[in-house]
Amino acid sequence: MIGRLFRKSWAVLLLLALWQAWVMTTNYNRIVVVSPFSVLQDIALHAPVYLGPALWTLGFAVGGLALGMIAGVALAVVCWTSKLLTGLLQPAALLLTATPIVCLIPLLARIFGYESRTELLTVMIMTFFPSFVYAGSGLNRLPRRSLEFFHTLQASRLKRLTLLALPAAIPELAVALRVGSAYSILVTVVAEFLMQTGGLGAMFAVTMQMFNLHRAMGASVIAMVLSTALYEASTALEAKVKMRFAE
Repeated sequence: MIGRLFRKSWAVLLLLALWQAWVMTTNYNRIVVVSPFSVLQDIALHAPVYLGPALWTLGFAVGGLALGMIAGVALAVVCWTSKLLTGLLQPAALLLTATPIVCLIPLLARIFGYESRTELLTVMIMTFFPSFVYAGSGLNRLPRRSLEFFHTLQASRLKRLTLLALPAAIPELAVALRVGSAYSILVTVVAEFLMQTGGLGAMFAVTMQMFNLHRAMGASVIAMVLSTALYEASTALEAKVKMRFAE
C-alpha cells in the first residue's frame, strides 16, 4: 500500500523537496515565502485550529454534493418522462453550470445573502450537472430486451422507472458521484473565500490579510487532503458498484 501511494505521489513529494531546498538556500523573509516543513509543523502544532474549519468545509461539501446528486437525478427523471422537457431543461442546465463560479457566487449572494445557505446552494448548483448528465445516460442505457419485456408485461411508466431505469442508472450515478466529489471541496472553499461564511476558505482569506502565510498555506493543504480523500472514497465506491453490477 505504501509503495502504491509513493508511485502515485512521487511527483508531489519531489516538488515539495525542491521547494524546501529552495527556501533553505535563499534568504527570503518568512513573510514572503514559507517552507513546506514549516507549514506541516504549523498544522501539527495547531491541529485544533484547523479542525473546526475543516469539518465545516467537509460538511458543506458533502451536503452540497448530496443535494446536487438528488437534484440531478430528479431533473433527469423529469427529462426521461418527456422529450419536450429534455429540450427545454438541458440547455438551461448547461448554461447554469457553464457560468464561472466566481461570477455565480456574487449573484447568488446578492439574492440569498452572504450566509451559509448560499454556500450550500452554490455547491449544489455546481455539482448537480454531472449527476444530471450521467443519470440521464443511465436511465436510457437499459439492458438488452428489457424494455420489450416490460412492455409485454404491460408495466406502467412508474414501474418501468422504479424497477428498470433507476436500477440501470446506478453505475452511472457512481461515476457522477466521483466526478462531483472531485471539485465539491474546491467549490466550497471558493464560496467560503468570497463570502467569508467560515471554513477553510474564510480561514485562508483572513490569514492572508494578516500575512500569516503558514496558516493560509496550512488551510490550503487541508483542503487538498480533504478533496483527495473524498475523491478516493468515491472512486472506491464506484469500483465496488461496477463490480456488483458486472456480476
